[in-house]
Amino acid sequence: MNNLLQVLKNPFSLISEKKLLLIALISMFVGVFLCYFLQIQMQILRINPTKAPTFLQALLTNCIIVFSLTIGLYGLGKFINKKTRLIDIFNAVTIALIPAYISLFQNLNGFLTIETNKIQSAIKQGTITSLSTPFVFIIVTLIGLFFFIYYIYLLFTGFKTATNAKKAWHYVLFFTLLILIDFLTSGLINSLY
Repeated sequence: MNNLLQVLKNPFSLISEKKLLLIALISMFVGVFLCYFLQIQMQILRINPTKAPTFLQALLTNCIIVFSLTIGLYGLGKFINKKTRLIDIFNAVTIALIPAYISLFQNLNGFLTIETNKIQSAIKQGTITSLSTPFVFIIVTLIGLFFFIYYIYLLFTGFKTATNAKKAWHYVLFFTLLILIDFLTSGLINSLY
C-alpha cells in the first residue's frame, strides 16, 4: 500500500522512463476513445460537455493538447535546465493527463451534458435562482475537481522532476506558461468544432 501511495505521489521518480512511455502512449490512445465515446470536448484546463466530438476531433484535440504542452514545457525546461530531455517532458504531460481522462466519466450516459444544459438554459431564462442542483451533480463535480487538481499536481511534479526546478520563479513560470498555452490552444481546439 505504501508503494502505491509513493507511485501516486510521484510516478516519475519511481517508474522507468520506458514503462512511463508505454503507459503514456496507451493512456493517450484510451483518452481519445474516452473523449469520443463519452462525447465530451477536452481542453488543457477544462472540459466542455456541450460539444460532442467526432473521433477525428477527439484525436486532433488530444494531439494538440499533448503537443502544445510538451513543446511549451520542454522550452521552459531547457531555459531552466539545459539537461532537460524531451522524453521526460512528454512522459510528464501524458501521464498527468490520466486523471483528466478519468474525470471524463462524469459524462457517463450524458449526465454532465444534461445538467450543464439545464444550468445554461436557466441562466438564459433568468430562472437560475429557482433551479435546484441535484445532489448527484454536486458529488460528481467534486470528484471531477479532485481529478483536475491531481492532473495539475502530476503535471507540476513531472515537470519539476524532469527539469530539477527548485526555485519559486520556476514555479511561477510553469503556471504562467500553463495558462498561456491553455489560452492559445483553446481557440484552436474550438475552431475544430
